[in-house]
Amino acid sequence: MRQAARRWALLVTVGLLVVVLVGGRWAAFETAERVWATSVPGGSAYLKARDFARLVSGLLLLVTVAWGTGNLLFVYRSIGSMQLSRRLGDLEIVEAVPQPVLLAGTVASGLVFGLLLALGTGDWWMSAVIAAHGVAFGVTDPLLHRDVGYYLGTLPWSERLRSLTLAGVSSATFIVGVLYAGIGSLRFRRWLPSANAHARAHLGLLLSLLAMTLAWGAVLDPAQSVAGLHGDLVDGALDARLTAAPVVAVLGAATAAASLVWAVREKPVLLLGTWGTLLAASLVGFVLIPSSLSARGGRGATTAPSASVPDPADTARATATQQLEELAFGVTAPAERPPPGFASPEAAVAAMPLWNPSRVMAAAAQHRELLGPGAKAAAAGLAAHSLAGGRTTWVVAPAPDVDAIAHTQPAPDWTMLHRRTWARAGRPIAAVEDDTILQFEPFPTHDTVTWFGPAFREFAIAAPDTWPALRRTGIPLTDWWRRTALAWVLQSPALARRETDGLVLLWRRDVTERLQRLAPYAAFDAAAPVVGDGALWWVSYGYLEGDGFPLARAVESQGRPLRYLRAALVGTVNAATGETRLYLAPGADSLAAAWAAVLTPLIQPLDSLPAALRNQLPFPDRVFRAATTLVRRWRSDTTTWTARPRDPFELVAPAAERRGEGVGGGNAAGSRPWTAQGFEGGGTFAALVAATMLPSGPQVLLWRPNPGLRLQPELVGSPTTTAPGIPRLWNVAGELLLAQALFAEPSSGGPPAGIDTLFLSWGERRGQGRGRAAALRALLALGVGPTGAADTTLAARWQLARRLAAQADAALAAGDLETFGRVYGQLKDLLGVGRRKLAPAPDRR
Repeated sequence: MRQAARRWALLVTVGLLVVVLVGGRWAAFETAERVWATSVPGGSAYLKARDFARLVSGLLLLVTVAWGTGNLLFVYRSIGSMQLSRRLGDLEIVEAVPQPVLLAGTVASGLVFGLLLALGTGDWWMSAVIAAHGVAFGVTDPLLHRDVGYYLGTLPWSERLRSLTLAGVSSATFIVGVLYAGIGSLRFRRWLPSANAHARAHLGLLLSLLAMTLAWGAVLDPAQSVAGLHGDLVDGALDARLTAAPVVAVLGAATAAASLVWAVREKPVLLLGTWGTLLAASLVGFVLIPSSLSARGGRGATTAPSASVPDPADTARATATQQLEELAFGVTAPAERPPPGFASPEAAVAAMPLWNPSRVMAAAAQHRELLGPGAKAAAAGLAAHSLAGGRTTWVVAPAPDVDAIAHTQPAPDWTMLHRRTWARAGRPIAAVEDDTILQFEPFPTHDTVTWFGPAFREFAIAAPDTWPALRRTGIPLTDWWRRTALAWVLQSPALARRETDGLVLLWRRDVTERLQRLAPYAAFDAAAPVVGDGALWWVSYGYLEGDGFPLARAVESQGRPLRYLRAALVGTVNAATGETRLYLAPGADSLAAAWAAVLTPLIQPLDSLPAALRNQLPFPDRVFRAATTLVRRWRSDTTTWTARPRDPFELVAPAAERRGEGVGGGNAAGSRPWTAQGFEGGGTFAALVAATMLPSGPQVLLWRPNPGLRLQPELVGSPTTTAPGIPRLWNVAGELLLAQALFAEPSSGGPPAGIDTLFLSWGERRGQGRGRAAALRALLALGVGPTGAADTTLAARWQLARRLAAQADAALAAGDLETFGRVYGQLKDLLGVGRRKLAPAPDRR
């Protein structure tokens, strides 16, 4: 008895220890989440969504565990006893398995079965809440005449439930069948199943549920096919699936009835006949016929009709497809007109950026006195307003250089890491593009410290008396239980000390992580620094993605084909205070509005976004890349377009031309961030796609200037001393201007020393020089342009002649006779060759 008592005491102690550890950890995480939510405006909606997510996950887990355990217990009831044999020397001993052990093994197996079925359902609450709320766009597809919102709201949740049901029923049927066959309750005679009443009733019910699940899939298949969930289908393949779906649904219902008949009265021939017919119809209607029609290379259901076949049905289908693709990606058909241009080459060359963020941050890393101790350049973005007479200005945001801690001697202690040097950074830096270098100076902001940013991975402790603005966004370390819970979650016992009483905890300071936790249904971009109202803000777009959308063809985005991609949210985080807000993005659709209604007041309307930030919103990068794909897809010509440059570029350009003025007429009504991408086709410049984010939504423009214009050759640079920058193109007085710098960069990979040579082209003109001023003089040295008289001095003409001769020699060496002829003609015009004879020609005899 004493030994038994000790055993029970040990078991009780271990059980209590497990309860304390597991329960204590759960309580600590729950406390930490709730106190963090109080530091975020609208945090109550975050907690409500989190509770709903746990409710949905818990219900799914309960259903799957009950399903798995119930099926195995039903098999357990048919087992009278179970015997296991073991050998002891030459003796074979047969022992009966105790019923409690057999029951415990059955229940444990059912729990494992249910847990395996529930894997991957943690994010299903998002589909459930949207399906319950409902989404209506007011636009129907031309095939099934369903509202587009059905494909984004109801269909994903229905398909997830069907897939879970199919996995659960099919796996249960297989496992139960194997178990019944193992204990002898199920046999096959001449390929016909024969089972006792208990096993037949169980298997018949499972087979009936499986047939109904297959019929459910057939009912959903037309919507899935139209939404593209089965891939891009040609017209014939799509029609075949639409025709086969009702047939398979009816056969599924008949097979379910036949399975129930077999469960009550043994009719194996009827069972095998109906199941064979169902599987054959599914194979032929959903696999063989669509595959054979697709292999013939028929016209795609979403492909624009050929110009040589003016079929009205195809034209209507193509028009509907384009309209649905515009809705799916939030991009309307671009207006074919030039973007608002600069008035003159001088204004354009002064305002167009030549550097890129990586080079700006590499150059800023050399200015430790501006970044501050223990800090590095975390991100760089274009400023919408120049600080130095129209010159391009970059915002460089600092962050703690946590990676350098390993090389710091002596190693920083907890206080230095979480409270002082390594916990924060200084104010942002302004990098102004000078003629050939960058000029750095502190950005004039109200706040002198940065607490939040992309590279702020560690939590921080601050004193609210020193930083009063952190009282609203920090977590007060007031009560012992709160400090203990946060110390447990963050694995930092120092937080539980009494010395931290009265301080505030800054948690989840990485911008993308912070926004992603508040809105897990959206995918957020890398945050961009923006200065507005004298403060540094981090701005990031949250995208809603979807694999299915009616008639929309897939667009590659971050290595994944998507048929729906919209910039739905704008997340903003104040770098100094951590104030976090979520707003509806300009042009947000009905799905984004549904999420805003569900999570009010966490997501606010666009009108609540401060005007200083709203006017500086960059264009969503992923939406722009999708827009360029759509522009190339929608165009009528068949010329292959090649991106020039390879990736989109950004610049700050005029927002809109004033009425009454021509293209590039001069006065632009303000300026906005633009994203652009150039394309070459057939050896000449094909188009410039430019986009900006207006308060009403995205605006995309398509400009095709001078079809015969040839751009200057791509810069290569030297493998040891120079590297080419990003070429940027824009409208200047109705002509295309291209600016690209060649940077002096050491082969060791150090920071750029500055611009080695700037190459400019404006229409048919070319110019290059050491910096902006020299390249601009060379560009305008020949002829009279829209800006007035050119530099016609002898020194300028001689410099231009030498440059043209070098270009002609390089083109001849490369075998580019067309460029050689054009440059040689310009050289002859400059020297006057052809306009007058240098000497009289001798008379013929």
